[in-house]
Amino acid sequence: MDVNKEIATAAAFAQASWVVAGLCLYLTNPGAALMSSSAAAFFVAGLFVVAPLLGMAFFGLRRVLVNEAATQEDVPGARAGRSALWAWLLPAVEAIVIFAVADFGFQRMESFRAGVPVEYARERDSFDASLKSFSAANNLEEEAKAGRESGQLDADIEARVVAFIEDGIARSRNVGDPFLTYLDPELPEPYRGQLVKGYEMLVEGRRTGDVAMQTTGNELVRQFYEEFLPTRADAILGKLGLRAE
Repeated sequence: MDVNKEIATAAAFAQASWVVAGLCLYLTNPGAALMSSSAAAFFVAGLFVVAPLLGMAFFGLRRVLVNEAATQEDVPGARAGRSALWAWLLPAVEAIVIFAVADFGFQRMESFRAGVPVEYARERDSFDASLKSFSAANNLEEEAKAGRESGQLDADIEARVVAFIEDGIARSRNVGDPFLTYLDPELPEPYRGQLVKGYEMLVEGRRTGDVAMQTTGNELVRQFYEEFLPTRADAILGKLGLRAE
């Protein structure tokens, strides 16, 4: 085969391997975004820089092994056989190396895009959304406080408070302990045992008219926001790729 055609074939094989590796990585990682600028950069850099370089390196290695096997065809022994075997196995080795390099680049590019390790991207969104829902419920509670104290309940606001709390609770179920530990080693228990548990008790207390349960729930929520969180908020926000306002 013409050398130029061999080089073109080697480059095409490396590029195809990069595309297959990239699609596998983007389609099997829920936190990744295939339709994003980081994905575009990943594929462009891989197709036109990384894959051709790897393809040329393995092309050169393959030619060395093939030539070595050819020169030792008439020589008995295992060495020539090993060279020929490696020449045949090299494409598989190349594909594995390309996948490993692609995974390295993928992890860094998608983690940079997401602001957290890519495996935590969806959990970060759920965690952030749960806190926002709880915060929205707290704001509505403040609006409703005056009417509640005067005995004039606003049914619409009360229903929205419960809806926001239930939304926050539902989103918290998509947040795993490994992610919470990544944010702060001590966060899992207070997040679940104070914040989420407190809001669960608040909702249940409202439904059943159990004032004592509501009081206990409020106390658990207060402990999270006033005792646990203040000294850790900046560090947690930093891990989330955010800054305190």
